[in-house]
Amino acid sequence: MSTPRITVGLPVYKGADLIGKCLECLQRQTFGDFEAIISVDGSDVETAAACQPFLTDPRFRMVVHPQRLDWSGKFNWLLQQELQEFFCYRQHDDTTSPEFFEVLLRAADKEPNAAAVYCDCQFSGDLDGIEIAPSIEGDPRDRLSCYIEYLLSAVPVRGLIRRAAIRQAGLVRSDEFRAPMEVFVWLGKLLRWGNFRRVPEPLYYRLDHPRSFTNAYYRTTEDRKRAVQTTLFTGLLDAAMPLCRTPEERLIFHEFILDRIVTGWPAKESTLEKIVAECMERLAVEGNTHLFRPEELSPLLQKLKRRPDVKLLERSRMRRLIFRIRQRSQMARVIYPTSRTQRIIYQIRYLLEKLRDRTRELSGDAPRAKRKRAKKR
Repeated sequence: MSTPRITVGLPVYKGADLIGKCLECLQRQTFGDFEAIISVDGSDVETAAACQPFLTDPRFRMVVHPQRLDWSGKFNWLLQQELQEFFCYRQHDDTTSPEFFEVLLRAADKEPNAAAVYCDCQFSGDLDGIEIAPSIEGDPRDRLSCYIEYLLSAVPVRGLIRRAAIRQAGLVRSDEFRAPMEVFVWLGKLLRWGNFRRVPEPLYYRLDHPRSFTNAYYRTTEDRKRAVQTTLFTGLLDAAMPLCRTPEERLIFHEFILDRIVTGWPAKESTLEKIVAECMERLAVEGNTHLFRPEELSPLLQKLKRRPDVKLLERSRMRRLIFRIRQRSQMARVIYPTSRTQRIIYQIRYLLEKLRDRTRELSGDAPRAKRKRAKKR
């Protein structure tokens, strides 16, 4: 067998009923030069037994961890193994088309500066539809600002990720809330290395079910969700600040990130001051106050208070677009300080992206999955 190009990391816990289908899917891949590491958590004997028949395939090996690592611990353990050229994170309850590896590798070979290459995700189970994450390219600061502003999608983690980008990004942060937002932070760090490239085909099949980690988070309390949002705030700062070379760049990213947290805050009745206070408190708890110094807060607060009300922005599409264009104009001046032409192209590209998204919404082809309606009895 030739040297594998892909390391598949497959963490699993209490998944004996689904793991077999996932492993069979890997064996059916038309590109077969891969290795698969099955990481069984918490001495899960039943799941380990379900994996055992597949270990006759020399491409598969299994490690059973005696203690519970949870998702972030398992993910980090996999990242610290001897990875091949590409890493593929495979959730035990998901499958793909047989051509998944072949198609994504073809795209990755054409774009060596892509940190992640991925496809669209077709949902089944309680959700129905296709989840799409557009490609992201350009200057590293531009890539990260785009991701923070309107993506924050986990789709890229389900594709092929270059080992070099992983080594630059490091491990996933952990926290006391089971780290539900830290995959987004980690993807942001990957963008510092290179582009995200979408292959517009629904080759990944994602199963949505009540036991999933995502659904468990949605069922949690509002207080816990607010606390988790503060970890997203600190994590995005951790991803963005290494790219900032001037106080102006720090201010712009502080505004982008804080705006993202405010608009996504679970408790709509919370004031701007309260949200900021909770976020800054989390920074202090983590010992990361260097990411957002107290003297940087006051001018930003004054600026945010002068912007339109969040609820007004949510109700008015035109106001929201104008507000976003002004933010992008600030970023354009940072990325292209001496080229007015490049700044104009940057803004035109942004408007075209918004027009494309709006066209999809009007045509009913919006890139999102929807919860199925319960059948009437």
